[in-house]
Amino acid sequence: MRYVKMLILAACIMLPASWLAAQCVCGPDDIPQQGIWSTYGGTLLPGRASEGWCGDPVRPGVPGNTINSMSWNGAALGTQWRAWGMQIDDAGANEVARDLDANGTGWIDYVTNYDGGEFWLDRDHFGNGVQDLTGNIGYFNTSARVTFYLGNVVGVTSNITFNGVFNECPCCYLEFVISNALRVWDGVTGTPPPDYPSFLCGPTGELFDVCCIMASISCENSTEPSSWGAIKELYR
Repeated sequence: MRYVKMLILAACIMLPASWLAAQCVCGPDDIPQQGIWSTYGGTLLPGRASEGWCGDPVRPGVPGNTINSMSWNGAALGTQWRAWGMQIDDAGANEVARDLDANGTGWIDYVTNYDGGEFWLDRDHFGNGVQDLTGNIGYFNTSARVTFYLGNVVGVTSNITFNGVFNECPCCYLEFVISNALRVWDGVTGTPPPDYPSFLCGPTGELFDVCCIMASISCENSTEPSSWGAIKELYR
């Protein structure tokens, strides 16, 4: 629980001050619905993602590798939400901890920051049905644990945190989005499973299932209760 609190706090404090302080006027058709959305609450679809190996050398964690993620309803991709174009920054994946025995069994933790990215939200689910909602991602971070058995990678799980601001109404923003991802294809072995987002660049990459998503949409000068206060109540 403490780790989840830290992720949410990081997402909130990384919002640019201009987003939080800007005064703007938005038309009624521009403003998204506000509140907390989650997969466990049944208000948000889980997703699938690809990370194209675009950098040099062609492998995970290299600057330039790019994410393409979409909602998945069990039959179709991208019917409810999409986030794409986030590129690993110049620092690449940074190792922060490890515990490997002499046989190469254990784990290594990495933290990775990404630059850029955009998001899209369905007009009917997040808006008033007039127009889809789009925006730019301001902060995107993953904390990944790579698990090894006898020197071979047998699993990759990630905690993902990001936020963003809406194009249609710049005083409305994704206050935070947090999710988990599990690697389902390593980019090398066998044939990739069907129905995953395409690689945005590079010849190959990794594929992930995205689950356990929680997102907050908030607008300035809103009469709605603070979503941050509501989240703190959930994780006390």
